[in-house]
Amino acid sequence: MNIFDRIKSGWTTLKFIRVGLGSLILYSSISEGQVPGIFLGIFFLVFSLVTDGVCCAGNACYSPPARKQNQPDIDNTVYEELGTK
Repeated sequence: MNIFDRIKSGWTTLKFIRVGLGSLILYSSISEGQVPGIFLGIFFLVFSLVTDGVCCAGNACYSPPARKQNQPDIDNTVYEELGTK
C-alpha cells in the first residue's frame, strides 16, 4: 500500500486524537527548543499518521470461532462421591 494511501485511510476519532497529541508534542518542543522533544513529536506524529493504531486492523489477527466439540450436556453430569476419613 502506498504511503499516501495509508495517510488518507483509517481516519477515526482515535486517529484524530493521536495526530493531535503528536502535533501538540511537536509544537511544544519546537516552541521550547527541545531537540529530543522534536524527535519524539515527529515520531509520534508520523507513527499516528501511517498506522491504524489497533492490533487487529483489517482482520489481520482474526481467528474463526471455535468449533463446538461433542461434549455431553452439563445437566447430565455424573458425580462420584469420594471416600471420607
